[in-house]
Amino acid sequence: MKKLLLLLLTALVLAGCNRPPKPPLVFGATAWPGYESIYLARSKGFLPKQGILLERYTGEAELVRALRAHKVHLAAVTLSRALLLRRNIPDLKIVLVLDASKGADALLTQADIHTLAQLRGKRIVAENALRGAYFIDLAARNLGVPAQQFDVKSMPARDQEAAFRAYQVDALVAAEPLRSRLLAAGAQQLFDSSRMPGKLLDVLVIRDDDIGSYNREMLQLLKAWRQSVDFIRLNPARALDAMAQDEQADPGQFRQAMKGVELYGVRRNRELLLNEPPAVSPAIDGMQRFMLNRGLLQMGMDASTLLDTTLLANIGR
Repeated sequence: MKKLLLLLLTALVLAGCNRPPKPPLVFGATAWPGYESIYLARSKGFLPKQGILLERYTGEAELVRALRAHKVHLAAVTLSRALLLRRNIPDLKIVLVLDASKGADALLTQADIHTLAQLRGKRIVAENALRGAYFIDLAARNLGVPAQQFDVKSMPARDQEAAFRAYQVDALVAAEPLRSRLLAAGAQQLFDSSRMPGKLLDVLVIRDDDIGSYNREMLQLLKAWRQSVDFIRLNPARALDAMAQDEQADPGQFRQAMKGVELYGVRRNRELLLNEPPAVSPAIDGMQRFMLNRGLLQMGMDASTLLDTTLLANIGR
């Protein structure tokens, strides 16, 4: 009997030794100033050297494909994209709100267009057509113009400037540094996101199963993110230079872009996510209503079912 138990224990140990190592937790995002706090955590050494891999994608479509294929576990995306992804990934959860646009998104038009009403039937583009359409819908409501008269098409960010300068589009929803370049070239700015605070959010999403499988790594990443946000608050000049370098952006342009982004830290996330009902609910509900009206969602859902706050409750102050 003792020999049999010894053999069983030995087999279990050997099986454990032969088990392939768990792949790292993979985080993915596109270039956006609000996401740089996570990459800053890597450059400042706040992240562990193993177990977490940070990837950067050149465009949103590429990131979405990787997330759907489960090549990425954790992603920074717009709230609108998170709701769209939820249609195909039912267990996708929002675990954090990274930032809000407070001027980073702007509606630019050709020089001969001075009002939103003049854009009826015109060619309008944005990298994320849904976010762009929602932005214009909010702008139209703010300005008292019927929103149904505007159609926004997707166009990769890398193609927008050339298309605008060649008059192939009449308007675009742009962010820095493109916004400043086009304004200097004579574009008109009709509206920006500073006039609708807390409406355009960027969030961190992950599947339910991955929260369990990568609980330790997720806590490590979120604690590193918390340190990074604190570093940005206490050392803004050094932090902005480091983030610009990591994004391979011009430091001056990156600083200008960051003026239009409000980074959310732990305290703000607890205010938004941990109350009942969650204080983030109006932003989620507004986006869902817009998507339902556009036929992009079949049904809405309670905001609390989209959230997982177990990690947020365990990452300290």
